Amino acid sequence: MSAHTNIIDLLNFEGPGLQDFVTPEELDQLLAGTLPHGDIADRYMEQIDFTTLVTSETDALQTRADLLTWIGWELEVAAQQRIEDAPDNTLAALRAHAAAQARHETIALADREALIRRARSNGDTKDAIAKNLGISRPTLDKWLRDQEDRILFNDAIFTLIRRGMPKSDQVMLSDALGIRDTSNQASTLLAALSVHALEELGVQERELVDRAEKRAREVV
Repeated sequence: MSAHTNIIDLLNFEGPGLQDFVTPEELDQLLAGTLPHGDIADRYMEQIDFTTLVTSETDALQTRADLLTWIGWELEVAAQQRIEDAPDNTLAALRAHAAAQARHETIALADREALIRRARSNGDTKDAIAKNLGISRPTLDKWLRDQEDRILFNDAIFTLIRRGMPKSDQVMLSDALGIRDTSNQASTLLAALSVHALEELGVQERELVDRAEKRAREVV
């Protein structure tokens, strides 16, 4: 298989697709919300050597976040297929159409971010990037800050997930990984910090979470 720019690009073109990767029973559980998306993302991470297939220098945490986003899209497709197989329901069809449109828009955003990262790694200036995107420099700066926030929140949220915590909290945190809504991520992070002690974290982990908490309070 040829190399791809990111995990989403790889899975979209090479697979394996979610419905080929999980059992029918697991797909039912994912759609019902009783199986954490993070469990399947971890399985992908364990079974596929992404480092030999993806050209970008994306770290494992961001790769996992991208996987969670992609799994969410795949579940939208699976849900849409079930709607299409069911008796005619116009409102359900409209919801499916809206979900498909949102998925395509999110894929385009992920591709754009990958291209911006590549341009910056090539030494292109922010002014040049903004000009070629047809946007203002302040808009580009906002996009980049949002991307930095997502990476920070993803890292901190992933750090907080512990096997000993209640399953509902694990699911809440896992569901916040990879989403594009930084305000939602910030709120989830602060909610988790309000009920979970941090004594078991190492020094570097604690510093990471403290930075994320400070930024989260600025975002919400």
